Amino acid sequence: MLEEQLNQLYEGYGYRKFRMSKFEDYDLYAQNKDFLKKGHIITFTDVDGSLKALKPDITLSIMKNNSGDSEKVYYNENVYREMGGIFKEILQVGVESVGQIDPYAEAEVIALAAKSLKLLSEDYVLDLSDVSFVRCLLGGMGLDGRDQEKILALIAQKNAPGIQALADQGILSAPDAQALQELMGIYAPLKEGIAQAGRLARTNESWEILRQLSATASLLEAFGLNGQIRLDFSLVNSMDYYNGVIFQGFLPGIPFPALSGGRYDNLPRKMGKQVGAIGFALYMGRLEQYFSQERQYDADLLLTYGPDADLARLAAFAEDVRRRGFTVRCERETIQAPPVRCRVKARYYDGVTLEEVAL
Repeated sequence: MLEEQLNQLYEGYGYRKFRMSKFEDYDLYAQNKDFLKKGHIITFTDVDGSLKALKPDITLSIMKNNSGDSEKVYYNENVYREMGGIFKEILQVGVESVGQIDPYAEAEVIALAAKSLKLLSEDYVLDLSDVSFVRCLLGGMGLDGRDQEKILALIAQKNAPGIQALADQGILSAPDAQALQELMGIYAPLKEGIAQAGRLARTNESWEILRQLSATASLLEAFGLNGQIRLDFSLVNSMDYYNGVIFQGFLPGIPFPALSGGRYDNLPRKMGKQVGAIGFALYMGRLEQYFSQERQYDADLLLTYGPDADLARLAAFAEDVRRRGFTVRCERETIQAPPVRCRVKARYYDGVTLEEVAL
C-alpha cells in the first residue's frame, strides 16, 4: 500500500519507473568504489566466465544506462549490502533526476523527498545543507587537506570545543574558529537559516550559493512545503560524492536517517556524461521497526460470526465499515479464539449497526 502511494506520488510528477536485473557487471562497481559507502560486494562468475555482482546500489545502474539526456526516474529495488557483518537484502525506494539541474529541478526532488516522508509521518523533518558553501568557507582559511578533514569531522559532530582547541593550537585563527562555530550552530527553517549563513559569506561564490539556496527555499514554499525543512550545515558526509545540496530525512521514533540524498554531478561526469544529477533513497528496510511500532492492531474491528449468519449480509456490512475508513477482520466463532489484535471486538448479527460496534 505504501509503495503504491509512493509510486503514485512520483508518477504524478512525470517520473517513470526504472527496472533492472538483480546483478550487474562487477566492473561497474570496481570502477566507482569511491561512490559506494560499503566496500564489500557479493560477486559470482557467470556461465560465460564474466564476473558479476549482486547490486549494492541503484544510482550507478541508472547512470550507466543514461544516454546523456534528461530523464526522471523512480525505483523500488532490492540492494545487497553488508550490515552488522552479514549481507542483507534491503528494499530501497528512490528518485533520480538527470539532465540540466536548474533550481526548479533541484527543488522538485527535495519536495518529493519531503512528500515521501510525509506519507510516513506528518512529524517528519528534512535537514538540508550545501557542501559547496562549507567548502567555500574552508577554502579561504589556508588549511591543508588533513586539517580540513579534521574540521569536517568536528562540524559533523557539532563539536564547538574541538574547533576552539584547533584555534588554541594555532591551526585556526580566532575569527575563522568563530565563523565555524557559528556555522555549526545554524539549525533553523530554511529561509531563516540562509539569513543566518549570510553573516558568514566571504566571497562572491559563497553569496551565489546562498542566492541559489534562497531560490530553492522559495520554490519549496510554492510546492507547499515550509517549516519542516531545516538548514543544517553539520551534514557534511560524503563530500566526495555530493557537490552541492545534500539532505537527510528523519521520522519520529527512528534514531537514524530514513532518507538521504543530494546533488551528485561528479558521478555522471566521471562516466563521460555532461549532465547534472540529484536524487534520494528511502530506506524501506530501516523502516520495519517504525511500522511495527506504529501498527498496534491487526484491524480496527474484529467481527465474529456464528454458523447461522447470513454471509452475504456480513460481507456487505464489513465493506460498509471499510468504506468509512476502518479496517475489519472477520472470523468464524470457535472455541479457541485466534490471537487477533484489535481495537474493538464485536459479534455480527443481522441488523447490527455501526454505532453498536462502537467504532
